[in-house]
Amino acid sequence: MSNFDALIAAASGEADSYRPDLFEAKTRATVRFADPAAWTTATAVAGALAGAGDLLTEWRHEIGMIAIGDQGPAAAMTKVQTDATTGFSSPLHYAASSPGTLVGVSCIAFGLRGPTLNLTMTPHDGIPMALMMCAAWLERKAARFMVVAAHRAGGPGLMLSRAVLVAPAGFLGSGRPIVESAASWLTFSGAADGTDA
Repeated sequence: MSNFDALIAAASGEADSYRPDLFEAKTRATVRFADPAAWTTATAVAGALAGAGDLLTEWRHEIGMIAIGDQGPAAAMTKVQTDATTGFSSPLHYAASSPGTLVGVSCIAFGLRGPTLNLTMTPHDGIPMALMMCAAWLERKAARFMVVAAHRAGGPGLMLSRAVLVAPAGFLGSGRPIVESAASWLTFSGAADGTDA
C-alpha cells in the first residue's frame, strides 16, 4: 500500500460540541476532566466509528488515530496559565492542557490501541502527511484501520472537528477513495462563521 489509491474513507463524523450521550457513563467517569476541544474531537470520532457499523467491534484495539489542528485545548491551556500566576495548577487541568489530549480522550473513550500521532498544524497542511502515515501503518499492519480527525476554531469559543475512518480499499466493501474525500475534510459544514478550514 504505497499510495493513496489503496485507501478509502469508510465513514465520517462531524461535531461542533461535546455530546455526552454518545459516551458510556464509565468513560465519562474515567476521563474526569478534558478540554472541550478534546470532547468535541471525540464526538466527531464517535460519528465516524458509528458510521462503520458493527464491523469494527472486534478490531477496536487495532484502530489507530491521527489528530490534526493548530488550535490546541485552549480552555485548559488558559486555565493552567491563569493558575500558574497563583502558584497552583490542578493536576487534572494540567494534564488536559496537553495537545495530546485531542487524541488521548478518543483513544480512552473508544478503546483505540493502534498507533497515534498529533500533528500541530492546520488541517490543510497536515492531511497529506496524515494520509502518508495511515498508508504506512496500514501497509505494515501496525493498524487495521486509522481514524484521522481534523479540528479548528470556528468562532469565539467554538471548536469544529471532522473525523474520517480510513480503511484499506475494499475491506469494508464501500467507501470513497481517500483522494476524493480528503478535500471535503477541509470544509466544516457546521462552521459558525461560514468559512472553510
